[in-house]
Amino acid sequence: MQIGTKIWDSGWGAVFLTVYTGVAIQLVRPEPLFLKTLSVLPTILVMFLADRQNDRLINSFAGGELRRSTDQIQKITGHDDFYESASEELQNRVDDFDRRAYQKNISILAGLIIALTTPFVGFYLRGTLGLGIGLVIGLLATQLLTRRSIQELNRLAQNISEPYTAKYENQ
Repeated sequence: MQIGTKIWDSGWGAVFLTVYTGVAIQLVRPEPLFLKTLSVLPTILVMFLADRQNDRLINSFAGGELRRSTDQIQKITGHDDFYESASEELQNRVDDFDRRAYQKNISILAGLIIALTTPFVGFYLRGTLGLGIGLVIGLLATQLLTRRSIQELNRLAQNISEPYTAKYENQ
């Protein structure tokens, strides 16, 4: 995929991570403007990691469901190269799964980074009160980004076999 497509497909996780990093930099060091441009670095790192390790991340977060779905597809189609032998429509659905999985992986990683760093940033800025606020923000990031994205990734993995089931049951 091209860089522009990857950036476009990165989703809300990348947006929240960039905004969070920008706000954290502003609160810690408000003077230098060039530091604010560094707020995109964690997002770029997460996007690179999600791109290069997409299969490994999918297996980590939705491996069981994906394995069940691919086993079901192999049973339905009777062979291992079910992607290549599928129709263009089915291949497009699998490609859409990969694109959405990439997006969900970014959201999962962004939520984890935000959840792990907000208590420390909060403590640095406001002491114990900041630590408490950071923990609340971290829990929200875990719930809204990480947990929901893992659930969505598992749902996508479950549904990947549906087009194969529909196609081969009608034959």
